Amino acid sequence: MAHMQPSRVLIFALILPWLAAAATAAETLIGVSAAHQCFEYASQGSASPRRAVDTCTRAIESEPLSSRDLAATYSNRGILQAQRGRYAQAVQDYDRALAINPILVHAMINRANAYTRMRQFKEALTDYDIAAFYSEGNNDLVFYNRALLFLQMGRVEHARNDLLRALETQPDSLRYREALAALK
Repeated sequence: MAHMQPSRVLIFALILPWLAAAATAAETLIGVSAAHQCFEYASQGSASPRRAVDTCTRAIESEPLSSRDLAATYSNRGILQAQRGRYAQAVQDYDRALAINPILVHAMINRANAYTRMRQFKEALTDYDIAAFYSEGNNDLVFYNRALLFLQMGRVEHARNDLLRALETQPDSLRYREALAALK
């Protein structure tokens, strides 16, 4: 029986690190990641926009994210920056997202929206046009937002055409119908 004792210690020594690794992995998988919290803040808003941006930054700097998730997290942080009125920082985040995933249509739309707020209409129009191309003309948000840009530029007929295209994609949209009715 005395011979069995060292082997039990050896087995315990081999199993203990495995159990510790499994517990750590379970905590990581069960817990809510900062990237997921960042997504929640961007999609639902946050009582503390600064805290939301900090959460996204923590995810970007310290979580092992796939390229897809990293691009999305930059884009989400850009949304939060824009909500704070920090359009230049938002554009930088959208640039980072698009450097990782050049066909991330929502990042293009959001960057165009930020450019519009900064009155950089040429850049905004370019982004909307590229987003329309990549979404194969099936993204109503591209056309609606581009229509709003055209209105700011005084190009009413272009705005009308884009609102009609948005309505083709989302025929039940009250927002699009009201915007079109306001042009008459």
